[in-house]
Amino acid sequence: MSAATMLSVSAADAAAGVTEAEFRRLLGIPRGREVAAEIGERAELARRWYAEHGRPFVALRRMALASATPESVTLETGEVIGGAALAERLREGEAYALVALAVSAGPEVAAEAARLWADDRPDESYFLDRFAAAVAEQLVWQASAALCGSATTAGEGLLPHLSPGCGRWEISAQRQLMALLCADQLPQPRAMPPAAGEDAQPLLVLGPMTLLASGALKPQHSLLAALGVARRAIVATPESSCRSCDLARCRYRRAPYAREPVSRVIE
Repeated sequence: MSAATMLSVSAADAAAGVTEAEFRRLLGIPRGREVAAEIGERAELARRWYAEHGRPFVALRRMALASATPESVTLETGEVIGGAALAERLREGEAYALVALAVSAGPEVAAEAARLWADDRPDESYFLDRFAAAVAEQLVWQASAALCGSATTAGEGLLPHLSPGCGRWEISAQRQLMALLCADQLPQPRAMPPAAGEDAQPLLVLGPMTLLASGALKPQHSLLAALGVARRAIVATPESSCRSCDLARCRYRRAPYAREPVSRVIE
């Protein structure tokens, strides 16, 4: 069992990693459409603000798999992670380990987007909000690339990530993943008592991220994910993740859902 760790990612690197195509996708701009100069300026301002003021967060923990059923997987630590979608992904990919991952664009960008909205500057707020969403996605791929760097030398590969609440994996698994990451290896993990009227379960806090009783994460543009580790070459791309995600009516797909095994090399 590996200790939980935090990856150091600068805001400038996170911002630079967001391609124009990805940002436009999250802005809802169709591919190939010419972008007006004003839109380009708004996009550049959002990118520049995040590079200067953003504080991205990435934490991960790797654990070996002990056993699996069609509805759940058991880790070497004894914790059980529920979800038929996760169990199926790991089984088809012949995974023998799992990486729990937490990423966040940070509370600063959420606060700035809210401030702009309150100041009656909705366009600037929207562009910054969408850029933060792109950053959160980019952080997943930066973390995956960092993991792949060490995995390749060991003859391993990473399966496409899967997040609770996405497709068939129940949102209730958020608490299980967060609890795994809130281990004593990370600085200052803590459980806050719920506010009046909230669920009796404590609010789990990891760095700038708080898991609410509803299963939602605060601040916005934070996410939890699980990645299977297998003993074979697998190239997971953003497109392959979209093809393996059955989230209905997603506005931001890169590729249509295609039900196929993940046990082969993914291109």
